Amino acid sequence: MRILVWILLIALVCPAMVVAQEKKKKDNTGTNPINFTYDYRLYTEMQHFKNDGGSQIRGVMELRAPLGRDMANVLGKEAGRWQDLGSRFALRFRAYYNDLTINDPSASLGYTSVSGIGDMDARFLWLAHATGQWAVAPGLEAFFDTASPDVLGSGSTILAPVVFFGLFNIMGPRSIFAPGYQYQFDVSGDKVSRSIIDLYFVWILAGGKNWLIVNPQPIFDHENNTEFMQADLEWGFMIAPKSGIGGYIRPGVGVGEDRPFDYNLEFAIKFVWR
Repeated sequence: MRILVWILLIALVCPAMVVAQEKKKKDNTGTNPINFTYDYRLYTEMQHFKNDGGSQIRGVMELRAPLGRDMANVLGKEAGRWQDLGSRFALRFRAYYNDLTINDPSASLGYTSVSGIGDMDARFLWLAHATGQWAVAPGLEAFFDTASPDVLGSGSTILAPVVFFGLFNIMGPRSIFAPGYQYQFDVSGDKVSRSIIDLYFVWILAGGKNWLIVNPQPIFDHENNTEFMQADLEWGFMIAPKSGIGGYIRPGVGVGEDRPFDYNLEFAIKFVWR
């Protein structure tokens, strides 16, 4: 898995130094993680655990917003430093409703089915540097112990420093390679110590009407000495391009002996505006 990660990084980062930026076009797809727009999403995630151990369905509500533009509106400023913050700082918030089914006699819960509110999370990003060829955005994500009942969450409040790099047009016009790294740890003890490498590839197709995302994520659990990969493929489409209304379907698989699930499926509708 580590060899695969390094091959992908070397093959894709090197061409970034020699490929020119395409003329900028309006993008309402919401596929660029460091292009700060207003973004409201409703989606459903379904996972089938390995060895027929059960399944999970999660309904998710997600909101993203550039902070500076809200400040500018409140203050009545049309320009200046408050308005400029909108392109530099952004917040994402997600809330979950989980439906969990366990079908594993060796697990502590045995055979059971439970539904309720899952752990909520929020992420703050800062666009530290951006040019026509590349950008970098560090930030901090927090996962809150809000699940009810407790089995639907991690049982801990988790903090996760994160950084994204955006490399533009290195795989063709209107393409993005945005690798990211996140380290997760719990604030109350040593239950959680996890590294996630996000290898995020996106191609905008048909003049912005469609997009394709390939998103492998190697995950290393340092506390339990395990590792696996989650690999997703997303096909997206604009329902009303000028209004920023779109949707997508996103199947995926778990890879490795330590994977918690065999396959997953996500589908969504989203509203993106500026």
